[in-house]
Amino acid sequence: MNIFNFGGGDKDSNNDYIRMYIAMDAGQNSLIKIFNQSGKGAIEYRTNSDYIWKLERRKFVSNTLVPLSQSESDKTGYPGSLAWIPGNSISSLSNSTLLEGFNIKSLTPKNQIDSNKFIKSQSIILEDHYDDPWAFDGKIQVINVTAITNDPFIEIRREEVANTALIDIKSSSIEGCIFSIDIKRNFLEGSFLKPGSLLLPERIEPVINESNKKDRTLQEWNSLFSINDNSNADSIFRDGRNRDEIFTEELKKYLDQNWNDKLKKNLWGDAITNENIELSTRDPKKLKDHIYYCFYYFGLSEDILNIGRFYFQDNESGVPGVSTLIRWHIGLGTKSKHSNQERYIINEESSLPVIGQTKVVRKVSGLPPKTSYVYNFENNSRSLFASATEEPENTLYIQSDEILTTESGDYIRGD
Repeated sequence: MNIFNFGGGDKDSNNDYIRMYIAMDAGQNSLIKIFNQSGKGAIEYRTNSDYIWKLERRKFVSNTLVPLSQSESDKTGYPGSLAWIPGNSISSLSNSTLLEGFNIKSLTPKNQIDSNKFIKSQSIILEDHYDDPWAFDGKIQVINVTAITNDPFIEIRREEVANTALIDIKSSSIEGCIFSIDIKRNFLEGSFLKPGSLLLPERIEPVINESNKKDRTLQEWNSLFSINDNSNADSIFRDGRNRDEIFTEELKKYLDQNWNDKLKKNLWGDAITNENIELSTRDPKKLKDHIYYCFYYFGLSEDILNIGRFYFQDNESGVPGVSTLIRWHIGLGTKSKHSNQERYIINEESSLPVIGQTKVVRKVSGLPPKTSYVYNFENNSRSLFASATEEPENTLYIQSDEILTTESGDYIRGD
C-alpha cells in the first residue's frame, strides 16, 4: 500500500496552487517556467503579448483565495489577485468585456501602464507579494483548463520543478483564446496517462489488404481513422506517440501508395469528371495534395465527404444523399486530459494554398490537431506582417511530393 504525505494540506503554504486567467492573441506560442530561486518559488512567463489579467494563489484542499499582502494594496486585483503583463506588448484581447473589469484599452503601450498597479517583469517570485512563503517543488500538473472563448493547446514539456518545469501554450483559434488554467503540485508524482501506462492503448495499425474491390478499399480507408478515434489533440499511445501525428503519417503513406491504383478505381477516378460532385480541384495531383493538407491541418476533408455522399451513401442508418459510409473527419467528442474541451466541427474562413484559394471550409475545432496551431500561427504572422520581406520565425513547411505548403458558423458535435 502506498501512503502519500500531503504535507499538512492547507496548513502548508508550499502546497498552494496558481490559477491564471490569460488573454492570448491568435497564433501565439508561450512558455511558462516554474522553478525555485534561492528557496523561493518563481514563475517566468515568456510571451510576445499574453495578458494575465488575473493571477490567483489558492489553497490546495479548500480552494480558497490567499489574499495579497497589505503592501500590495495598490495592485490591480487586490486583495485577491495580481494583473501581469510579462511580454513586450499587450494582447489585443485585453479590452474584451470578458475580462471582468480588468480591461486595458487595445494597443496601449506597455510603458504607459502603471508599474505600481501591474506586474510588468517577465518573472515574479510569488511570496514577494504574499505574507506566506511559497517554495513550490516536486512535479507539476495542469488541470481545469477552462476556456471563455477558445481552448489553447497545452503541453507539459517538463514536470520537475527542480529542473525547471516547462509548460508550453499555443493559441488554438484565429480569434485568439481567453482561458484559465490551474497549475498544481502533483502529489502522486505520476500520471495514469503517461507513456507506458497500461491504461493507454497500444498503437493501432490500419487494416491493409491486397484486394482492389470497392468494399475492401472502403474498409481500408476507414481503418485509418481508428488510429485517433476516441482521442483528442493531446492523446497518446502507450509508446508516447501522439495519435493525431501517427494518423497523418499513415494517411500520407496510404495516399502515396494507393492514389493511382485502388483509390483511383474506387474513390476519385470517376469523380474527377463528374460535375455533380463538388471538388476543390479537377486536377488529380492537386486533389490528392489538398485532401492531405486539409486532414493535416483541419482534421477533415470536404472532398472526401462530397465523394462519399455520391459513391458511398449510407441509406440505412443515415440520411440518403447526405450521410456517407466513408470516414471524412477524425473522431469527435473525446475530452482533453487537461480540461472538459471536446472536439467539434465548425465553418471558418481559411487559406488553402494547394488550390490557391481562401474560402469558408469545415474544420475540427475545440482542440484541433496540433498542426492547426502551427497553421494559425503562420497565417496570423502572414496577415500581420504581409509587407515584411522575411519569413515569420518558426514557420513550418510540410512537403507533399513536389508541392510545398505553408500552415463562425454552425458547428457539429459528436461522431
